[in-house]
Amino acid sequence: MPPSPTPPYAVTVPYYSNAPYLREALDSVVAQTDPDWCCIVVDDSPDAGAAAVVGAVGDPRIRLERNPTNLGVAGSFNRCVEEAIAAGAPLGVILHADDLLEPTYVATMRAAHGRQPSAAAVAPRVTVIDAGGVPHLPLPDRVKSWLWPRRLDRLEGEQGLQRLLRGQFFYCPAVSYRWELLDRPAWDGRWRQVMDLMLYGRVLLDGGSIELEPARVFRYRRHAASETQQNSVDLSRTDEEIAACRELADAAGRLGWTRARRAGRWRMTVRLQSMIQALAAIARGQFRSAVRAVGLAVRP
Repeated sequence: MPPSPTPPYAVTVPYYSNAPYLREALDSVVAQTDPDWCCIVVDDSPDAGAAAVVGAVGDPRIRLERNPTNLGVAGSFNRCVEEAIAAGAPLGVILHADDLLEPTYVATMRAAHGRQPSAAAVAPRVTVIDAGGVPHLPLPDRVKSWLWPRRLDRLEGEQGLQRLLRGQFFYCPAVSYRWELLDRPAWDGRWRQVMDLMLYGRVLLDGGSIELEPARVFRYRRHAASETQQNSVDLSRTDEEIAACRELADAAGRLGWTRARRAGRWRMTVRLQSMIQALAAIARGQFRSAVRAVGLAVRP
């Protein structure tokens, strides 16, 4: 068959562990209704499990790139960006290896970027699933759903940053990017859990925009073994969120964006999350953690 004139859409997959989830993720890529994609698995794991999975899937559009040394989360994400650009793909996603694409994900994202070529990113709605793949909606995801704007189709300028700092209501692994409109490196290695918040904040501070896509074309998995869940329990994520919100609030203040600065200093959902963590710690009998969580909730 002659090559397609359409540039491929890059599905990049940073991988560290859990080969069964990786297989499910790659199967969801192969099931796309739009066939003009390439998939690059960036292997940062300590073993060769990813190679076996890629070989078992057996689709020539999927290739494996193993990091010569462990690059960590930010390093692997940045390598995903570089590999996608090198593959000639102007658009793409950084699909976490435990999440899933709905069959129309690539087609929907390609169409959304086509309608808004100036948008650095497109953020769709998601279906949250548990470890076994069953849809469920725990409290943090209910809050995200409540925060999704009903009368707004993009984030831009001060209003966009203000909404982002009130509470990030979309999910990083589901976001599609136009790579050329991102800073390089896109992912800041200073952070472990809020690299996405900092990236989106920089996009808005620099005059860019993020398109909001109402279609649910992604399945986001919440499970106890994920890094996000582990860092939420020990409050390290909350520490980072506070520091990131402060940094973005200060940057907004330098631009004269007083409402965005106020939202970053108030950080409504971070405070609410800290109080919920305090209650959960009390229920577990972890009273020192509860006191620390309350301290984070009331920190200026």
